[in-house]
Amino acid sequence: MQLNALAMATSAVLAFGSAPLHAQTWQMPPDNQRCPSKWGAADQRGSANMMKPESILRAAKLIKTGEVFELAAVLSPDPKEAFINANRVFNIYTTPALPVPNARVANEELIVSELGQIGTQFDAFAHQMWGDSFYNCFKLGDIGTRSGFKKLGVENVGSLMTRGVLIDVAGLKGVDMLPTSYNITPDDLQQAFA
Repeated sequence: MQLNALAMATSAVLAFGSAPLHAQTWQMPPDNQRCPSKWGAADQRGSANMMKPESILRAAKLIKTGEVFELAAVLSPDPKEAFINANRVFNIYTTPALPVPNARVANEELIVSELGQIGTQFDAFAHQMWGDSFYNCFKLGDIGTRSGFKKLGVENVGSLMTRGVLIDVAGLKGVDMLPTSYNITPDDLQQAFA
């Protein structure tokens, strides 16, 4: 009897208490409301413009040890030398042409790989657009070419310096490097902060 009552109550909640799920929606403001940016129509740095000598000095005052930690990832097919997911492929194919009399000879190297999401990366403003509009209302037809973008590349960001937090879970565990199969847990983070 109690099971039937529970089943009926659960059915009633599901039938009458459920609402359809809706994805969040957001509409890009029209160009005349968002452009030019507060740094001008030609700006390609965005909030990186806030990185001024004063903010760099404030960040430098936070330095305690002077240690430098390299955050970039070396790309190499040798897993001992590089941070590459084992499921990714990094192959270099070299195709030398055979020399023949009176003929031009060329060599070709083809690198087949995927660089995204394997370590550090920095997406520039040309990475995302809404319709045909990028940051600061740069238009795809004006800046996009077959060989890349004429504007909004990462080279425009400039130098950035700010404070960071290095959480040494490997040190907590007493090893130089965690195994690639190790999953860092919230408890690991709490213990490392303690």
